[in-house]
Order: sequence, then C-alpha cells, then structure tokens
Amino acid sequence: MKKILLWIGCILITTLMLAFPTDSVAYAKKALDLCGDTVIPSLFPFFVCSGLLVHSGFCGTLSALAKPVMKPLFNVNENGAGAFILGIISGYPLGAITACQLYESGYLSKYEAERLLSFCNNSGPLFILGAVGVCMYADTKIGLLLYIAHLLSALTVGVIFRFYKRNKHTAPKATLTTSEKDFSQIYSSVMQSSLNSIITVCGSVVFFGMATGLIVSHLPIEPVTRSLLFGILEMTGGVTQVSRLHLDITQKLMMSAFLVGFAGFCVHLQVISSISRYNLSLFPYFFGKILHGILSVVYIYLFLKFLPVSCAVFSQPVKTYSQGFFVSSMFACLSVIFFLALYLTFKLKRTTKKELQKT
Repeated sequence: MKKILLWIGCILITTLMLAFPTDSVAYAKKALDLCGDTVIPSLFPFFVCSGLLVHSGFCGTLSALAKPVMKPLFNVNENGAGAFILGIISGYPLGAITACQLYESGYLSKYEAERLLSFCNNSGPLFILGAVGVCMYADTKIGLLLYIAHLLSALTVGVIFRFYKRNKHTAPKATLTTSEKDFSQIYSSVMQSSLNSIITVCGSVVFFGMATGLIVSHLPIEPVTRSLLFGILEMTGGVTQVSRLHLDITQKLMMSAFLVGFAGFCVHLQVISSISRYNLSLFPYFFGKILHGILSVVYIYLFLKFLPVSCAVFSQPVKTYSQGFFVSSMFACLSVIFFLALYLTFKLKRTTKKELQKT
C-alpha cells in the first residue's frame, strides 16, 4: 500500500510538471528565493555553531542540567536530555536523529526513545525568531511569543506522553561520552555536516514547494485553506503565505503557530528517512506533532489575550533579514551563556559539598 501511494504521488506530480511546465518552474524559483532570502541566512550559520558545540561536548555538558527532570516529567532516563536540548537549540530534524542515535547506542530503551520522539523534534530559535518573527512579521515580539508557545507545547506533549507504555522497561544506566578531537577535525566534520544539512533542507523546500504549489493551486479552495494546506505539506512556504493573508493578526499567528508546531510533511519525511531503520513506532511522533500544533494554537491565543500585538508585514526587507539574523543569534548566544552559568554554579555547589563532606 505504501508503494502504491508513493507511485500514485510521483505519477501525479510528474504529470502536473509536464502539463504545467511554466508553473512548476515558477514555484521552484519562488522556493529557491525563499531559501536564499530566509532559510540559508537564518539556518546555515547556526548549523555550524551548534555543530561545533555538539562535537566539542558542550551540549552534552549542558544536558546535565536537565537530567534531574527527565525521569519525573517525561518518564525518560537522564541520557535523553541531550536530544531534547539539541532539538531546542538546533531545530528540525536534529532532535529526532539524536534520540535514535541514543537508542542505537543503548542509552535509551525502545519505549523511552518513542516517548522522546514525541516532543524532542522542535523548531530552532533561528527559524522562529528570525525567519518567522522578524523576516515574515517584522516584529521581534511576535517571534518571541511564537517561540515561547512552541517550547511550552513541546514540554506539554512530553508530559502527556510520559504515560505512553509507562510500565515498559528502561535502558540500563550508561554514561554519555564524547570523542576527543582537535579543532581542525571538528570544524571540518561540522562544516561538511552543515553543508549536507542545508542542502537537504533547501532541496526539500524546493521540491515540496514546487509539488505543493502545483497541487494546491489547481484545487478549488479559498486562499486561507490553500495557505494552510500548503503549510501542512511544506512548513516554511506555508507560514510565508499565511503571513501575507489579509486577516486579523491573531488569526494569522494562530495558523502560523499550528504550522510550526506540526512541522509539515516535508520535515516528517526527513525524520522518517532517518529513523526508519531503527524499528521504532512512528505513532508517538506523528500524534505528538499534531498535538504540538494544537497546543501551540491554544498557547498563542492565550498570550495574545494578555499581550496584544500589531504587525507591519514585509516592510524594509533587506533590513529585516539582517535584523532577523541578529535577533535570533543574540537569543541563541544568551541562552548558551545562561545555561553555562547555571551549569558552572551547579557544579561549584556539588564540588563545595563534596569538600565539606571530606572534611
């Protein structure tokens, strides 16, 4: 059945490309412009920086802060903290890939990995704060509200899924380790990985942008439904279209929050291609993303009730892109500094306590 559906989809898209070649090229160009204007400037530098932190062991060190809450809140042992933090910092699809790697290495049980997949694969701050908040809505406050709603929804989904097969066994205790490499080796590996990641992301945006545009544009539906359907298939283009609709800002932000929380089938296919070989159930992941989108709508609606916003869309685009990169980068840097200070304080207290016990 899966193969038949795949064949039908490929035949449909190929037929539309042959029947409407001008439209297919136009949609592909529009997607490429989106990659050049928003996706690459927003994501690629952050891929490199987050990769350097990951491979140098910094994020593994930060995950120690989340260890005490992983089991009580999410019913996942402390080794899963690394996947959750990386999912928050780096965005799609690194959280899901890290969870699968932890499972493969024996740090998580099968059911712990499935619980973790339900909430660890999230959008990063650069996309929500920079691309969505500043580039699409020209307002840093909007980006911050969307990001907070996104994180709260992920945490809520994690708490809900703690009851998923909760009586199943957990993985044996094992300590996470980081291989020692010099900076040149780390930089070379990270740069290659970051290039592969940005090419994969942009390739997915272009293909799904073209395919979705061809399919959706020939459906007899209104612009709002078309934008939502586009976003369900390909998130980045869908959020861009939603931000341009002539609707009340509250309605647009609720739709944008749902699309970013759900992530779109473009992202889901990237995740499935990465985790299919691990024999993990996809039910927690898919149901978790649907729930994530719905909860994001609820949270953003509550926020806007107490913090109303206005919006001037796509004003001064050149300045806006640079502002988006600056705001999201500053947020990421401040977050890392905060976690580092918290960890150093935590470690200093533990060291002092041990010295007092010895004396």
